[in-house]
Amino acid sequence: MVEFLEVLAGLLLIREALRQSPTLSRIVAALDPFDVVIGVIILVVGILSILSIKGILLILAGLVLASRVLSYVPAVGPALTQAGSYLTQFRIIIGIIVLAVGLFEIVSFFVRLVTQS
Repeated sequence: MVEFLEVLAGLLLIREALRQSPTLSRIVAALDPFDVVIGVIILVVGILSILSIKGILLILAGLVLASRVLSYVPAVGPALTQAGSYLTQFRIIIGIIVLAVGLFEIVSFFVRLVTQS
């Protein structure tokens, strides 16, 4: 499940780069209303697995996607919003990495599934 969210988050993060492709652009446009929700979920999953590289990547992606609502978090909201705003300049790089990790995990899941049968 998290792998699919990683792919969705990656697509949302690289939406500017996908404007040349009409098909991918339509998919990302359909996901746009859910960018904050996906960002919050990815952020929480990242916090729960903070001791891994994947967890750190998910935290970065979540901060960028959910930066609009992070200001409402008591005590740390402004700092989280500032971090998300700063990370926006690295949006495409973070998106490519998160998308690649998510796709790799999905492919490896199906490879394991096929080899076990």
